[in-house]
Amino acid sequence: MSKKKIVGTIAAMLTVSIIFITTAANTIEPREDLTILEKGLRIAASPFQHGMAAIDDWRGRVMYFFVDRTQLQEENIFLKKEISLLKQEVDTLKDAALENERLREMLAYQEETKGQYNLQVAKIIAENDSNLQHTVILNLGSDDGVASGMSVINQNGLIGRVINVQPSTSEVLLLSDRESAVGARVWATRETIGVAEGGGDNDAFLELIHLAHDAEIQEGDEIITSGLDSIFPAGIRIGKIVNVEFDSSGLTKTAYIQPYVDFTKLEEVFIMLNSGEGGI
Repeated sequence: MSKKKIVGTIAAMLTVSIIFITTAANTIEPREDLTILEKGLRIAASPFQHGMAAIDDWRGRVMYFFVDRTQLQEENIFLKKEISLLKQEVDTLKDAALENERLREMLAYQEETKGQYNLQVAKIIAENDSNLQHTVILNLGSDDGVASGMSVINQNGLIGRVINVQPSTSEVLLLSDRESAVGARVWATRETIGVAEGGGDNDAFLELIHLAHDAEIQEGDEIITSGLDSIFPAGIRIGKIVNVEFDSSGLTKTAYIQPYVDFTKLEEVFIMLNSGEGGI
């Protein structure tokens, strides 16, 4: 078959199809005066019309699926952002609640010791926790009346002492540092038993070393500052004895103190302005 015949055949088929579809379309509207030909065309076109309707319905469903899916994805992204923001707000509120609780406890302690200590609240703004030294930086300095040697505490107990002062900041050597030492006594018996030192490699505990073998000290004893070191005022809480061990010679023993202060969770502290070399 030649190309011209093929083209002619296709054109004829298209023409017939168009006439058929047009005529069938005209029979869709309800009419009583349909001719025999129109009735036949309506019957013949019925499957085609149902198929077109099904295709149109399917196309609508597909379009709705993709539009609906895109909308759901956008809503999902929006909701995830909202959840993230809400979590941040919750965390902020929790932090604020914890800070308020800490500050209320500190204020209560400040009121209780008002006639004994001159306390100034300071905030820790940096920390140096190296193998050589364990110190923190406070947001108050010489411009605020802070001087080297002043004791640093909180409502739980002794934290350390100021070792370096700048106009607007100061550095505190923590009691847990291996270079720290404080005169100590047993609170219940008032017996001065020695010097409590930073634990060195095990900074979770302070150590009372070279105690006499008959020193009256046992697990559960509360330890406070003795005031005999001319650095820290007497009567500040240090910690509780958790273990006592005799040295290999049996002539002396070592006691281990669990500090009342958690040095890993410090945020606000008190500087004792009436202590140390700058005391007033």
